[in-house]
Amino acid sequence: MLERLSMLDASLLHIESPTTPMHTGGLGVFAAGLSFADVLETLRQRLDEIPQARQRLQEVPLGAGRPVWVDDAHFDLSYHVRHAALPPPGDEAALAEVVSRLFSRPLDRSRPLWELYVIEGLEGGRTALFRKVHLVMVGGDEGDPFSVLLDETQDGREPRLGPRWEPREAPSALRLTVDAGRERAAQLADVGRGVRGLLGAPGRIAGAAAGVVTSAAGVVARVTRQAPPSPLNIRLSAHRRLAIADIDLAALRQVRRAFGGTINDVVVAVTGDAVGRLLRWRGYDTKDLDLRVMVPVRVHGADEVPDVTPGMGGTQTIGGGVVGVIAPLPVMQMDPVARLYRIMGEMAGLKESRQAVAADTLMRLAGFAPPNLHALAARLASGQQRYNLALSNAPGPQEPRYVHGVAMESSYPFIPLAGDCALSVALNSYAGRMYVGMVGDWDGMGDLDALGEFLTESVADLVDAAADHGGA
Repeated sequence: MLERLSMLDASLLHIESPTTPMHTGGLGVFAAGLSFADVLETLRQRLDEIPQARQRLQEVPLGAGRPVWVDDAHFDLSYHVRHAALPPPGDEAALAEVVSRLFSRPLDRSRPLWELYVIEGLEGGRTALFRKVHLVMVGGDEGDPFSVLLDETQDGREPRLGPRWEPREAPSALRLTVDAGRERAAQLADVGRGVRGLLGAPGRIAGAAAGVVTSAAGVVARVTRQAPPSPLNIRLSAHRRLAIADIDLAALRQVRRAFGGTINDVVVAVTGDAVGRLLRWRGYDTKDLDLRVMVPVRVHGADEVPDVTPGMGGTQTIGGGVVGVIAPLPVMQMDPVARLYRIMGEMAGLKESRQAVAADTLMRLAGFAPPNLHALAARLASGQQRYNLALSNAPGPQEPRYVHGVAMESSYPFIPLAGDCALSVALNSYAGRMYVGMVGDWDGMGDLDALGEFLTESVADLVDAAADHGGA
């Protein structure tokens, strides 16, 4: 049986355009001593642990089915692993400029959908690894496929040896068409069995069905409501700005101990505060303004999934018991603790509500759903001012990681822009710090670096409040 893209992954390809490339990114900065040859050799030894690293997408003739993964008979590792160097002095600004340009370029769909850049010339002899991976390669619960490069100890590990890779012959056009038809027939049969099951036990499922319908209606109402106008919603260009920042994880934990809630609640609160500061700095009136943020939450009533362990840059994945929801984001000038308490209430309500569980249910039905649900998913992803910014936060390892015996010092994640949303913020905890990766439209977010400074100020205000509260 051919490995076919899920409906959700196929929709990501459908909405992709030159102005909305659908790849995620990550930047890992390593101590002195890591060379291009070291990285290339390590990846060459472990590439068999990433099956899709040597696969490309094959379209089905006449669009009769979703694309399938096939082996790339002409796979060339040197195309995907590339060497770059920063001009002196190799500071953070120069690094951000280089990765901004790399992130802006779409991936070539005729090849495996990933690229890895080894960037030398950083201050202190350090090296950065920047990788781009299309979202269709990271759609499951396993996290970043290129985390295989990272070792838990400085001594490394032996590669997991298997049979020598030989590309399988690509399926013919006839086989692709026939296989797509068979899959569709099987889906119809599954739906028929489900309908017969419902008819056989109407009393038992009536209450549950009514609840799902009501909750699904709430999801539709929430995601189709327009987001308020803001400078963060514009017609996107084909170019991106990337910026980075970092926060002491202990500071966030201090705030959580003082006021309750979760680390994610604190992250959402400081992001709202920082975005409000940025808008007011631009001269935009934020009085009584609630923006709308797309943020992942773990829902009650969904399957349990293991914690995501991000690799270089912490891929932000949503699956199993984690779904994306749209939440209010207060950005008006207000007491930082009051903002945090409001965020805690909003997020708790979303996680407990049937709307989040219904969103998860709708996602699971995406393999065979009415066209209006597919259109709903596409609108949600492509914007039209459904939300103002995207925010993602994932836990990472708190012990150091290594490549070829060289320690990774920092790890920044990046998530793509979509629709008319000109800003995304992603966070990844690693080795005692929270690393922030910000992506902005080149034309609409010329002041993206300032957002990092405002994040730092927002955290400091909450830490001061926690100290006054006795949470030091």
